[in-house]
Amino acid sequence: MKTQPFLFTSLCALSLLIFGCQQEKPKEELMDKKQTVCYQAISEKDTAWLSIDTSKKIINGLLTFNYVDKKERYEGQFKGEMYGDTLRGHYDFKINKADLWNRNPVAFLKKDGKLTMGVGQFILIMGSAHFDNRIPIDYDNGRFVFSETACKN
Repeated sequence: MKTQPFLFTSLCALSLLIFGCQQEKPKEELMDKKQTVCYQAISEKDTAWLSIDTSKKIINGLLTFNYVDKKERYEGQFKGEMYGDTLRGHYDFKINKADLWNRNPVAFLKKDGKLTMGVGQFILIMGSAHFDNRIPIDYDNGRFVFSETACKN
């Protein structure tokens, strides 16, 4: 009678192996090029680029900052949502293509066809940075004001 539990366990393991090894689904592209809007901001010597896919409620994009004097380049992905005239989300990025990923909250105020990046106070919630809702995000002193530009292919 000891063969029945062994047989049952073997069949369960085999079925898990078969169903777990199904063909990998093709990865969904990050952005729909037909619905992508691109922006550029220049602040003194520094430049920033933002391209976002506006076809869905969740807005995905790519965000890059090039800081000339610091010789740093921040590159990564943006993911967020529109709340009225404000685009809020988070920015996952690497500095100078290092292995370490960073995450910061970001917010942009849309006004007159431009996106102004806000400056706000961060708080840590379970190890992740978020804007402190008790302190308003300051868009008047935002360093980067993005204007729409042609997208690079």
